[in-house]
Amino acid sequence: MMLEAVASQVLWTWLAFFGMPAGNNDLNILNQSPIFYDHMNGVGPKGSFFFVKDVEYKYGYYLTDDIYPDWAVFVKSFTREMKLDEKRRKFNGTQMARKDIERAFGVLQSRWHILKVSCRIMEKISIRNVMYACVILHNMILEDDGRAICEYYEETSQPSIVELSDEEKEANLNEIKHDTTHHNLRANLVEHILSVP
Repeated sequence: MMLEAVASQVLWTWLAFFGMPAGNNDLNILNQSPIFYDHMNGVGPKGSFFFVKDVEYKYGYYLTDDIYPDWAVFVKSFTREMKLDEKRRKFNGTQMARKDIERAFGVLQSRWHILKVSCRIMEKISIRNVMYACVILHNMILEDDGRAICEYYEETSQPSIVELSDEEKEANLNEIKHDTTHHNLRANLVEHILSVP
């Protein structure tokens, strides 16, 4: 079974999607993952999310390696097969997504011995619960150490969800998967990183 995770540089785990059979590749897991459900369903920040080089972007982005598709929500490093100039090498050095996520998996395995060894539990739901418990406990340890990325306020009211039509959901999904936005964002980030001292 495979784990899809979104983690920050301080190893805070934002999302864990666990339980897909190991025969699937990363793209099959991505297509079945709930990671973009909120974006697709119109939940989350409205309007512009951030600006880079005076260009407005609607969604945040995830740092990924080159196996992921050219979607607007992914920023990939440049591959070694390409001839890299100085600014692209600097961009790759700044990004280093693969290193961070592998470090996050390594810390989970070293902290929780149960994730290192073959699982003896037979039921899929029990295996999933053990994995999620380890991720939650890991985040609680980070929070206790004062390294939490966000704080949880139980009394905060949940935003009301507006039902979108299938056409609106499809339009949101097309924006997420827009490859031109991906290329423009990466080019703007390369220039931005180059301009930062």
